[in-house]
Amino acid sequence: MNSITRLFPWLGGAGRLRRRARSTRDANERAALLLRAAELDDTAGAHLEAAAALAQAGRLAESAACWRRAIRLDPLRMPGEAQIAALLPVLPQVASEVLGGLSRGNPRSRKHWKLERRGSFDGEVRWRLEQEAFDTMAGLVPTLRYIALAVAHSSPAPGRLRIDCDCLTRDSEAYLPIEQLGEAVITWDETRRITNVRVQG
Repeated sequence: MNSITRLFPWLGGAGRLRRRARSTRDANERAALLLRAAELDDTAGAHLEAAAALAQAGRLAESAACWRRAIRLDPLRMPGEAQIAALLPVLPQVASEVLGGLSRGNPRSRKHWKLERRGSFDGEVRWRLEQEAFDTMAGLVPTLRYIALAVAHSSPAPGRLRIDCDCLTRDSEAYLPIEQLGEAVITWDETRRITNVRVQG
């Protein structure tokens, strides 16, 4: 047993369960193993992994519960691309909570993050994002797509979202601490599938 698992023995059990889950082809068995691992390793990442596996096994209510737990632990922890694809059937159940978590942010995080709704105009929902993790619009695109999916499942369809994007700079010589990066316009269809992402900046 290494030093980490001597200090936190439950991590060893969670790790073994994850290794077993990743070696099985049975969706229900994989989901059960990852759910047990998340119960031992109570982190947002573990619960998102279990939520995705549960969704793939068709256990949507349990998947939603895991996703909600991940949001409570870290509302800014975003699923990876493959996890998002697996979680799409669950998104209608948790979209408002995803969006609420992203709007609240994580007070324990040292990274600056502020997401706020600016209302709607002419059929377009408008939001503003202020963050410091990315200083280009290209780097922000996966984050913006995730926000758009949550907005799409909390809004009429089809629809359109415009996000004004700003970046906090900690450069002491900067004239303004907030720099405007640009904007993104994202549309979705009647099924709330993202149909277009247009980025300017």
